[in-house]
Amino acid sequence: MSLRIVVCVKYVPDATGERRFAEDFTTDRDGVDGLL
Repeated sequence: MSLRIVVCVKYVPDATGERRFAEDFTTDRDGVDGLL
């Protein structure tokens, strides 16, 4: 018997940081720090 554990993670923009938006009004993810 083997135990398998799966963990899902997502890299998202830091909610407490300064927010910037691209020209199409989406979040500019390249210009802000992120968190896992």
